[in-house]
Amino acid sequence: MRRKQRWSIVVVGVLAACGAIIALDRLWRDDSEPTTAPPDCVEGPTTRGIDVSYYQDSIQWRRVKQSGVQFAFIRVSDGPTFTDPMFTKNWSGAARAGVMRGAYQYFRPASNAIAQADLVIAALAKDRGELPPVIDVETTDGKSATYIAQQIRAWVARIRDKLGVEPIVYSGPEFWRDAVAGADLTTQPLWIAHYTTGCPTVPLHWKMWTFWQHGDRGKVRGIERPVDLDVFAGTFADLQDFARRSRITTKIASPSPRKSEPSPPAAQPPD
Repeated sequence: MRRKQRWSIVVVGVLAACGAIIALDRLWRDDSEPTTAPPDCVEGPTTRGIDVSYYQDSIQWRRVKQSGVQFAFIRVSDGPTFTDPMFTKNWSGAARAGVMRGAYQYFRPASNAIAQADLVIAALAKDRGELPPVIDVETTDGKSATYIAQQIRAWVARIRDKLGVEPIVYSGPEFWRDAVAGADLTTQPLWIAHYTTGCPTVPLHWKMWTFWQHGDRGKVRGIERPVDLDVFAGTFADLQDFARRSRITTKIASPSPRKSEPSPPAAQPPD
């Protein structure tokens, strides 16, 4: 009996060790790659990126870079009064890790557009990052489409005038169509937010997207909480070229066309 018990203990120990190794391997794998990937909607390669705010808590940027993420949009504020408490830490951490950076602001149409733009300008006074600033348009604050479009244009003009770059517009296809009445801002690169199993819908007037946020529950090494997943329409060299050309205060040349679908009938703003 004792001999059998010893063998039983040995077998149980071996099985437990194997189970632990498998679990650790799965954990490492799950922590190494995003849980979702965008559909094959492009005519060429894409470059991986993310966008973050204080919701992601502390980020290990070197591990993020090692996972294959090449760029990040980092929230500077929600409107003119709430500065993201993790912006400074994320901005410097991403820079040290070699991740290309762009600042984005959650835009509040009910607040003064110039004051909001000036907050972004002040935040980038000493370090502008590599990518243009982004106006994140996904709430109406009860304002009309005409008023929202005017506010967006005022924000864009202020950033262009003070920073000498063409800022990026972020929005969802249905929201832009219904809440902004499909306003024509095609002078600005489009960052489309569309979580779909197919290709993203490009809003009226734009012919293509430059950046695509294709998921909001991604898992990336170095970030414990779910994170938004993005791609750039081109190679990393194309992204670097885009960053260089964005510094010129003329219309940015368009990237290669990306597949899109017609506008859907339903209208719901993105989360």
